[in-house]
Amino acid sequence: MLLNHAKAVQAKLVGSTMVISFRHSNPSIIWKYDLERNHSFTLNLQGDDGDFELGITSPKGEFTSVARFASREDADEAFSAVQEILMEKKWSRLQTVLIGAAGIFLLYFLYTLANTVFIGAPHPAAKTVPGPAAGVQEPAKPSLPQGEAVPADQVLQPPP
Repeated sequence: MLLNHAKAVQAKLVGSTMVISFRHSNPSIIWKYDLERNHSFTLNLQGDDGDFELGITSPKGEFTSVARFASREDADEAFSAVQEILMEKKWSRLQTVLIGAAGIFLLYFLYTLANTVFIGAPHPAAKTVPGPAAGVQEPAKPSLPQGEAVPADQVLQPPP
């Protein structure tokens, strides 16, 4: 005979829906809860010896029972499983935000690098106009008298 070693509580997050199996609840149930549509609630555990209820309280204060348990240990285990799923959901949102911020930083870095390397460097086909070399003096240009007419041949002669 095989022994059934299934956990008393099994919980998974499928997309934005919590799916939890309570094997030790009375009756045993599987609970599905959409966290995207119901994002504001409080998880509660209440009751007395022999009758514990795990449930949710709406923002208006209305308590809805999800599962009943005969022992405090089973109720605590169920509460912990739901809590773990809810905390995992919060972490995945934080993780998404952090990965998005890192992606934006990476894109900015690559954009800056591309501008520096490719746009900041001269194009290989660009021609440079030679200018005076450092330390070489240009010959003095002849000075022309102001306000007097000068023949063009005199102005256009090469320097001596």
